[in-house]
Amino acid sequence: MGNSSEAKYDKYVKHGKRFVGRAKELTALEAWFNHPEAPLTIFSITGMGGIGKSSLLSEMLSISRDQGATSIWMDGRSCGATPSVFMEYLSSTLGLETLDGEGYPRPLSLLNDTSIEKRMVLAVDNYEELALLESWFMEVFISKLPLRGILVILASRPELASAWRTHPRLHQRFVPMRLQHFTTNEITEYITVAGFLNRGMAGTITRMTDGHPLGLALAVEAADQRRNLPQAEWAELSHMISARLLLELTNPRLHPMVEVLTLIETANQELLSSVLDMTVTQEDYHMLRQMSFIRSGPDGLGMHDMARVHLLRDFRQREPHRLQTMRIKIAKLLKPLHEQAGAHERRQIARKMLLLCQESMLQYRKYADVSRDSLFSPLETMRKEDLPALHRLLEQWCEYSVEPWQAVSYGPFLDELAHRYPEGIVLMRDKLGETIAMFITVLVHRDSSELLLKYFPNEMHECFTLQELENDPDQSDTHFALLAAARDDVPGYTREELVGYMALDRLSLLGDGARALLVATNPHLKLFLQSIGFRMRGTRTRVCDRYEDQAHVLDLDLRSGQFGAWVMSLLDPETQEEQIQPETSEADREVWTEQDVRKMLGHLRSPGELHEYAKRITGVNDGIQLQLYILDLLEGRVHGVSPQDQMLLHAAYWTHAGNPTAAAQTCSMSRATFYRHLRTALIRLARIL
Repeated sequence: MGNSSEAKYDKYVKHGKRFVGRAKELTALEAWFNHPEAPLTIFSITGMGGIGKSSLLSEMLSISRDQGATSIWMDGRSCGATPSVFMEYLSSTLGLETLDGEGYPRPLSLLNDTSIEKRMVLAVDNYEELALLESWFMEVFISKLPLRGILVILASRPELASAWRTHPRLHQRFVPMRLQHFTTNEITEYITVAGFLNRGMAGTITRMTDGHPLGLALAVEAADQRRNLPQAEWAELSHMISARLLLELTNPRLHPMVEVLTLIETANQELLSSVLDMTVTQEDYHMLRQMSFIRSGPDGLGMHDMARVHLLRDFRQREPHRLQTMRIKIAKLLKPLHEQAGAHERRQIARKMLLLCQESMLQYRKYADVSRDSLFSPLETMRKEDLPALHRLLEQWCEYSVEPWQAVSYGPFLDELAHRYPEGIVLMRDKLGETIAMFITVLVHRDSSELLLKYFPNEMHECFTLQELENDPDQSDTHFALLAAARDDVPGYTREELVGYMALDRLSLLGDGARALLVATNPHLKLFLQSIGFRMRGTRTRVCDRYEDQAHVLDLDLRSGQFGAWVMSLLDPETQEEQIQPETSEADREVWTEQDVRKMLGHLRSPGELHEYAKRITGVNDGIQLQLYILDLLEGRVHGVSPQDQMLLHAAYWTHAGNPTAAAQTCSMSRATFYRHLRTALIRLARIL
């Protein structure tokens, strides 16, 4: 078995990893390639952690490439939470496939150019991370794909929503693949491929590991290294991975690198070296990628989720202060990379930074408590059969959260939301699969706002302008949070801990440069959100109040490049104080705004008009010097502005000044997309200045 997410690089055998079994699933792939019409098909690969979903996905992509198909791998954790971000990520991924070719100046055109002879396989790992986009993904994205020549493969822990199986157009194209533990024959095949275990050892592993693929891989690795592990621990591998065992299987010189991978989602050789202040050799990196609980992919090495939970808990118990120091160090390294990165890389770096600061939200635990580890599965989108349990949760929530006259709207709203936008309802299950908590957020655009206005007109008018409510679905970047509800009778967990777990998951939606808005009356909720950076303002009316608790609007807006500063404020509040320089002059302290930069660049061809801005930049004396300095920034002679921002700003204010249509064409963008990216570039340049 291979356990790597990589789809672009190595064969498993080349790196000491092996793929066996899954004959039924691979036969389905072979049948699609042999089908004379190559109909649009959706494979859904699901199963528990460590069952081998990423391995099968990678093997399928490898086979697809051998068949001559364009094969695309995407990570749901980096795809974003809005349609526009998803499409940008897909475009950049497709662009990588056309680097060596010509004729595709717009990578998305590849999707429309598929045919029976020219096939494409589009795979999304960790698809559950796209829960908020599921309706859009199904009804808009999939429905616009050609009906011939495309295979979509979605890998996720939970099974996909029942809407896929009942969809009038897609149900016949949907192929569920629920992965199970290896059979005895597959275990034997895996051990045989290993080729170095004696018959007695092989028999013991077969009996003890229960066919769990990751457990089997670790057991074979332990036997390969001749580790003196009690056989009783091999039984543990079928259902639990311990930190002690993982470290026992790791060469001691690799322990520092494993610690870094415990804290960060993925890291390449360069980042590992920077964090550790040492050279990570090619040999060390190769040894790491061979380990059974390490995945490798286009962005570097990452740790299996199950392994990370146990190693992180062990690290925190042993050396909590060094753990926090390492978190801050990693975040400081990632912050400038995030600010200078292109759209796709910025999203990936943002997710890494979010993982680092999750444990820094420990104040005001009376609403959300994030101080405990959780072994719950990731949040998943509701299914139709979950609705009765969700109504019971909602009734409990209404009793302590809203007044009786306000509660009337919530039941019908839940039914209609579940029908129209089920991706807005995510839930937690216990080990028995019972629903124990839910979180409702709605991506606000002209279609969803119609539903929200129907049930919550007062809240909508407090939070949004009419223009914001009319946004195009593909351009929406604001999430409206309705409620977080959890049971208070879950053994081992308080209601506040369940809410905290869900809140952390939902905050990850902001990593792509989005905004969160809500109306709150609970004073503990207000304190919790303010402590993590939400701004609070009073409502214009008192109709949203709950008894004596006054309603307030809270928002966290990270659309203007403030994500890195927000993360650092959570991880290391002292960094905010360090940014104040007592010696700075009044002129130097004057803050550049987006509007200032826009006006200044508008005079870029007129040095005389630039003179009034020159005094605001240290070392610049007049308009001519300012013009030369700005051109140095925009043409890359002075570092600080990303290549994409250089292109946008140079086209808009120098080569095609006053002609936005020509500037947009130069950047291969529509005018709407050009204006959106240009505004972001102006904001970043203001921060640099």
